[in-house]
Amino acid sequence: MTNRWWIAIGMALCAVPGASRASDFMDTRLTWTFGDDDVLHDAGEVVPDSPQAGIGDRKGYELFMDNLNTKTKGRENLTHVALYKKMEGYWTGLTTEAGLVLKIDLGNLANSDNPGVRDVLMDDGTFLRAQWSWRPEEAANNHVALTFFPFDTERFRMGYLWDISWGGGNIFSTNRAGPAPGFKLDARVRLSPRAVGYAFGGFKTARVRQVVALGSGEVKEITVNEMNYGALGGLGVDLWDRFAVDFGFGYFQQGTFPFEGLIGARVYSGGISGRLTYHHGMPIQTSIDYMLYRNDPNVNVVEWWRDQYEAGRFSASVSVEGSYLWQRLSDMDRYGTTRMQPAWAAAVQAKFKRGFFRGQVVGLVRNLEFILQNVPSLTPFVAMPDKNVRTTPELFFAGTVDYYFERAHLMPFFTAGVQLPASFATLDDAGKVLAVQVIRDQTRRDRLPQGFDVDASDWHSWVYQMRVGVQWDLSDFMSLMATLQYVHDQNLTRLAIDEAGERREFQSPHKLGFTFLARARF
Repeated sequence: MTNRWWIAIGMALCAVPGASRASDFMDTRLTWTFGDDDVLHDAGEVVPDSPQAGIGDRKGYELFMDNLNTKTKGRENLTHVALYKKMEGYWTGLTTEAGLVLKIDLGNLANSDNPGVRDVLMDDGTFLRAQWSWRPEEAANNHVALTFFPFDTERFRMGYLWDISWGGGNIFSTNRAGPAPGFKLDARVRLSPRAVGYAFGGFKTARVRQVVALGSGEVKEITVNEMNYGALGGLGVDLWDRFAVDFGFGYFQQGTFPFEGLIGARVYSGGISGRLTYHHGMPIQTSIDYMLYRNDPNVNVVEWWRDQYEAGRFSASVSVEGSYLWQRLSDMDRYGTTRMQPAWAAAVQAKFKRGFFRGQVVGLVRNLEFILQNVPSLTPFVAMPDKNVRTTPELFFAGTVDYYFERAHLMPFFTAGVQLPASFATLDDAGKVLAVQVIRDQTRRDRLPQGFDVDASDWHSWVYQMRVGVQWDLSDFMSLMATLQYVHDQNLTRLAIDEAGERREFQSPHKLGFTFLARARF
């Protein structure tokens, strides 16, 4: 690591007034992890690799049902340095605030031989905001505000559950060159003593690398970094502190097509999202990754990530949400033409809490086109063909329960889930399956051996996961945790090489792992 790296980090830390005081660091997460994600196999036996037990995070610890409502995984070593200022404006009811939010990812710094600047130091929601309220005594529900994002708009997006949200900066495609700044105008109004409504609209831009001409010699293509635009908005109402209805829409440009026949033609996406919620005794669930970081002495930061318990009190919420998108892509069956490819996702959540007992159930479905929305598509910029292919959506159900023993500060928990991963199959003219790919996410794919398929009616096609553990809180910010987890996945494959050549073969479907963690968040 070069000296300029240490100088940059030191300047960032020293810029914080009173940097030795933990309260000046808005969201610091430190995790020490010891364990083995798969005690049944050693290094080199499975993919992803699983060496013997050791200290440090591993990809294998992550289950598909973990942290559905956040972009983080809970084992990070990072901090957010938030330089925050808030002041009353010159006019009655006007409040101004600004926050510079610098994220330092120590995990990327330690786990990479040559980390880049963007891997370690990054913006995570720097903003400027001006709010005017015509009723300052109840400004939270009677105001209009304008928020400017100079660098990053990942916290301003469509959808509600984070795992099926869309419209962040990455929607401008993998050819994005630089940040995706923007702004948001929002208003919140108390319509009656038992009803609150809101509306918002926003705009964001990003430079995208676009092909403007194809060459025939040493220069294969000529590209420019052109500005692309996105717009999004929505509205909603919360009635009687019980029912909430939300609706949103968005449109995003995603560069131009990079191949013959469509050079210069625009790629874009548009869509709608909606949610219906019933809640009793608990606020409507919102991911912390949508929130702005504020170093406000009137806000109890601990309550952001620690639940509050009250003996005998019952609270619950149930929500149903969905998104439907259209994306303009190349039609591979007709040269030089395009068509709109649909993508959709939906989720049902139920949460309840009775005293110190909590439970949550989530069901989620999203089609393959939605998973690949930001790439975009299985073959970049090309719509799924209509003939000789078959796609299946991802489908999963998961639930978790825990109980908090207040006097001992112990919380045992159990979580389990089943998943049918998304798949893409090629067929012959008679409809027989020739090859199948299991699509885990935008980048990870498992190609099944010839003759095997993904079938929802076959229990072998489903992935089964479970975790049991106990958390022991040592203080308001530090805890110890021990977990045991099991995964059964018969879709895992790897490339084998022998005298006959290369071939795909199945791995062992069983994985048994354990972890011991020490965690602090402050």
